[in-house]
Amino acid sequence: MSTWIRSFFLLLAAGGILLRPESAYGFSAAGDAGNVVLSVQTSPDAAYRSETVVTLSVRKLFGQSLRRKAESFPYTDTLMKVRETGGERIYPVSAMGELYDSSGHEVIRPGESLRGELVKQIALLHSKHYGELISWNDAQKAVPRQAKFEVLDLETGLAFRVQRRAGRQHADVQPLTKKDTAVMKSIYGGKWSWNRRAVLVRYDGHSYAASMNGMPHGGDGIPENGFSGHSCIHFAGSTTHKSRSKDTAHQFMAHRAAGMAGSFVGKASPQELADLVVTALDQHDDAMLELLGRPHNRDRLEELKKDSRFFVSVRRLTEWKPEEARKAEEEYVFELPVELAFEEEGKRPRKAICRFVFTRASLYDPWELTQFEYPEPGRPGKRTEDGRNSRQKK
Repeated sequence: MSTWIRSFFLLLAAGGILLRPESAYGFSAAGDAGNVVLSVQTSPDAAYRSETVVTLSVRKLFGQSLRRKAESFPYTDTLMKVRETGGERIYPVSAMGELYDSSGHEVIRPGESLRGELVKQIALLHSKHYGELISWNDAQKAVPRQAKFEVLDLETGLAFRVQRRAGRQHADVQPLTKKDTAVMKSIYGGKWSWNRRAVLVRYDGHSYAASMNGMPHGGDGIPENGFSGHSCIHFAGSTTHKSRSKDTAHQFMAHRAAGMAGSFVGKASPQELADLVVTALDQHDDAMLELLGRPHNRDRLEELKKDSRFFVSVRRLTEWKPEEARKAEEEYVFELPVELAFEEEGKRPRKAICRFVFTRASLYDPWELTQFEYPEPGRPGKRTEDGRNSRQKK
């Protein structure tokens, strides 16, 4: 993976990257046009990314722009690298073509003509990198049973071949060969896992957004492929076999594979957001936490990231009640007590009632996680919203 992207995200998270204003730089003739590189990837750690060079005037991009003060910038999967005399600058870029300069805590809005071109190029790059979001009803027709297709993991960039063998609520698939099985296992770090991952299903000239898990289970129909059973691939709207309900993590990953993770979070219910917090802690998914947190809650977000590394697994035990979901639709503040099971390396699993609090400004605004109390790793207390530790009553 390119070190400039990873370094940028690490420094941005720590608030330590320094970007000088354009007046401090001298643009070369080559630096004035044609040296703007756009890059997109699903997460800061993703090895798979797509890039494009955009030909535009750097002088006009920054010289004819409007700036406004902002302490932070919404999480984005797109970066702009500007090459110029004396070095490079890297900016996060929104889908609307706005850039963020962290040195001056400013949002930069280019002139409308250049911003329009930038938005167009970002959209083209996203269409190249991500897949088409289709419903399960359409997916099971587009990729019929017995179809053989390629699965591309959007984090590693590794791809392998599978066959859809069965599945009415989602696709049950199996790797075609031992080589395909080996590639799939390497995607999961050499150990089979139920973790959900954003993938592209490539079949018949199309690229569809989907989510897979990596655990062999159930029936096996391809002998000698080194994979005992099948694994599951979910599309938008697909459900699990047993509960006939949508799996929030799979739905999120399918939207992530379509470049629509932020949109999914923006429309999520408190129960779905709680599920995503649990998934992010369980899978150590910092990019997911970035979407779930808010910039003004940066300290809280960093605490969650740090604590997630101590947990081997985090699971929800509480069953969601339909009446609670309906109640939340009419609320501005919603408290959700949830029983979770936590497991740390070398320690006995423990259960705890954890408290989520969500707020929103209006019935039309997205929910925001404003409080989350959970067991602090390595101690019998629980982490509170301000980072203090309080003992649980026995």
